[in-house]
Amino acid sequence: MAVISILKAKFLVSLLGIILALPVESITNDLKPLLSPAAELYYPGSVGFANATTRWSADTKPGLDLVVKVASEKDVQATIRYANSHSIPFLAISGGHGTSSYLSTIKSGIGIYMRGLAGVSLSPTNTSQAVILGGTLSGEVIPALGKLNKQTVTGGCDCTGFTSTMLGGGHGWLQGRYGLIADNLLSARVVLANGEAITVDETHHSDLYWALKGAGQNFGIVTSMHYQVYDSTPDVNGFTTAVFTFTQDKLEAVFAIANQWLAAKNRPVELTHYAIFINNPAVDSKPIFEFLVYWQGTSSIPTIYTSPLHALKPVSVVDAHVDLRGANALTGASLDGPACAKGTGRQTFPINLNSWSLSNLRTVIDIFSTFPASLGNSVMLLEGLATNRVLEIPASSAAYPSRSKQLLASPLLTYPAGNATLDDYVSKVGRQIRAALLKGTGSELSAYLNYANGDESQEAVFGYEPWRLQRLRNLKKAYDPLGKFNFYEPIKV
Repeated sequence: MAVISILKAKFLVSLLGIILALPVESITNDLKPLLSPAAELYYPGSVGFANATTRWSADTKPGLDLVVKVASEKDVQATIRYANSHSIPFLAISGGHGTSSYLSTIKSGIGIYMRGLAGVSLSPTNTSQAVILGGTLSGEVIPALGKLNKQTVTGGCDCTGFTSTMLGGGHGWLQGRYGLIADNLLSARVVLANGEAITVDETHHSDLYWALKGAGQNFGIVTSMHYQVYDSTPDVNGFTTAVFTFTQDKLEAVFAIANQWLAAKNRPVELTHYAIFINNPAVDSKPIFEFLVYWQGTSSIPTIYTSPLHALKPVSVVDAHVDLRGANALTGASLDGPACAKGTGRQTFPINLNSWSLSNLRTVIDIFSTFPASLGNSVMLLEGLATNRVLEIPASSAAYPSRSKQLLASPLLTYPAGNATLDDYVSKVGRQIRAALLKGTGSELSAYLNYANGDESQEAVFGYEPWRLQRLRNLKKAYDPLGKFNFYEPIKV
């Protein structure tokens, strides 16, 4: 009897192995012939699967059973049609940077890995336009255009997907001169939820063109785009920078100066400021902050902006001239920088503002002082990018809802992954920080879609004007009635 039981157990294990292997074999046999020769299939346990699914935040865990590394638009179409025919959910992956909790709601899905569809070239018919493929990273767009003596608005982090950043609106160092990333979209090739591929621009599917620019993750997968680029000339090439390090007793004085810049009637398009709360025990046992001043072009930063900061006796000042990639590196967001490292838990809790509340900032840095050692690498992002051109473009021109806001703030809470207790603590303290920043502003929460945590209301990420959200809901019903693209901040109809 014991021998029979053992044989029976072995048979069941063998049978179970066959049953589990059948879907893999079926997918390989059925899907692979539909793809281009350059496309690849990755299964769990393979290096390719790990590379495609390892995310910026290790606690963001989309449930994927297969990854298709696509190499053409037709590969994207074939994968979507195959997934639909087998009732399998799917998710596009490029930089893997999003942290929205909605990403973890996909189960037993197919990942459409876009990194095999990457590249940048100038349009053969118009050298003020670039053709950017859907899997290209921001850190790849910058040098590719630089070799052509061109530049454009790109994300402030090299390792984010360029297209995915555009779909959420897209902030960048050059937005004061050229507008948001989305404002420079001229046309896009989009694969819809049913696998159909269409061209989207001002005259073709103009309603979807509007929606792509700020809510685009809800409507399709962009395989390529024509994008506005600009000549890189000395007056706009790079930034003169000054990085001031202050102890926290100078917090109110420094941000009072920043508020004066924000309130100026003729705010220079060249001027940007960016601050970070950090822990540096070598300087102080309490959190300190860096205050970065960027001045676009090759000339020095006018002393009207730097002298008041020097007068506050910073711990240190580092002056430099950097190119666009160097601007990202200054905040640790180069491809090999700490802000691009994977493997830790991360959560963000964004809020758009119009000025710095000095008392609220004090509350936030006091909260940072209470963090346990496990959150020691966390930072507070306080982004004062120039908004000159952003404000000139009509608010109705794009789905992006927060054009009138001058500032973007968010804690970037970094901690060891895989600890549920720590996850709960981070969620609690992140909401506490966001509530502190909102206190007394008289405004409802406005949250940047690309930083979204997943706990925000529809109005917070898509706008409070009733017409705007209703238009998006109508478009969602038209282009994605079955909710195929519901795994990143979905529009709820």
